Amino acid sequence: MAVDEALLLSHTPSAPPTVRFYDWQPSCLSLGRFQRLNETIHSALRTPHSALDIVRRPTGGRAVLHQYEVTYSVVIHKEQLPPESRSVLGSYRWLSNGWVEGLQQLTVQAELSKANVGLHSGTANCFSSTAQCDFLVAGKKLIGAAQCRQRGAILQHGSLLVDLDRALWESLVGGSMHDTVTLKSLGIAATREDIIRALCAGLERTAQMQLERGEMTADESTVAHRLHSDKYTQSSWTEHGDKHQN
Repeated sequence: MAVDEALLLSHTPSAPPTVRFYDWQPSCLSLGRFQRLNETIHSALRTPHSALDIVRRPTGGRAVLHQYEVTYSVVIHKEQLPPESRSVLGSYRWLSNGWVEGLQQLTVQAELSKANVGLHSGTANCFSSTAQCDFLVAGKKLIGAAQCRQRGAILQHGSLLVDLDRALWESLVGGSMHDTVTLKSLGIAATREDIIRALCAGLERTAQMQLERGEMTADESTVAHRLHSDKYTQSSWTEHGDKHQN
């Protein structure tokens, strides 16, 4: 999370967009930036669990259990988007069209949700409800996404479920996972590398860009290390988020 925020804070209109894929070792429960914690999550925060980390994201939304999935982040400046795609909803759709195209290469016919449907008030679970620009397959959620912005730069996070431990999700976060689908449940046996390759190809095609492998700059690395020590490893941020930020 410190790396993603460092990429966001360091991004300028003249810098190329950054697309990042990663997974989590050990498994991790991530909380949305402004999310209030329910008693279940409070208990998880205070109970040592060698197989599970907890972190608060810089992006919004609700809790996600990162376990069997492909996580992505995209950092792009709004000036690099078409004028009609610079709003929050417009940028979600512009970025997400590439993933829909990429999923088609895996024979997955996904679509973006057009409205808030199945919203369960009070639940802390990102995948127990569907919001605009979540990814649906036959009406069930496959990818959840969230954004934040700083000085015109946009960071979008997304979580693509490859498999799912429904009992662990529901016990940690609450809510029902009944309306969730995974690549495994769809019969997709692609490797992680194949999934990332397909997503990249879809984004390149729809955004008309060419992705190249790269490394963080020295300045980005410095910012990431500072954020890691001063923010993301601090219990005040994990438990309370922006309430404890100056």
